[in-house]
Amino acid sequence: MPDVQEKRGPIEKSEKGWPINVFGVIALVILGLIIIFLIVKPLISQNSENIQNQNQVASGGHIISPRPGEIIKSNKFTIELSVDRPQDVQKVQFWAKAYADGKWEMIGEVSASPHKLDWQIPDSFRDKSIAITTHIYQKDGTLIKDPGGWREGVIILSQ
Repeated sequence: MPDVQEKRGPIEKSEKGWPINVFGVIALVILGLIIIFLIVKPLISQNSENIQNQNQVASGGHIISPRPGEIIKSNKFTIELSVDRPQDVQKVQFWAKAYADGKWEMIGEVSASPHKLDWQIPDSFRDKSIAITTHIYQKDGTLIKDPGGWREGVIILSQ
């Protein structure tokens, strides 16, 4: 019997070191792979859903004005939407929300091209950072929400 240097429970350390349980190592590797798979799979599927949502959002049009991060120092400004197929559009609604309260409010509606809204800024939006989006109502009854995404970080300052 080889000289025992150390013993922990039923396992003994020999001159060659601690014995390796091959089945235990294989079980740990399999368990580790399962855990990694369970963590990575939702992240991968979530990213593919985001890509699909972005593709759906991108159709229909996009906000031309204001630019992201634009600072508005006026009582009003123009919000402009470029529509992919203007002949199919019944109306466009413009929406805004202040980041402080996070509630979307419809701020106007346009039924004819060009799809521009001259927005008289209410006091509830002054001195705040806001996001702007649009909803396109097509003549066939289809609603396209947030075409081209939101226009974020628009800052409205009092004069």
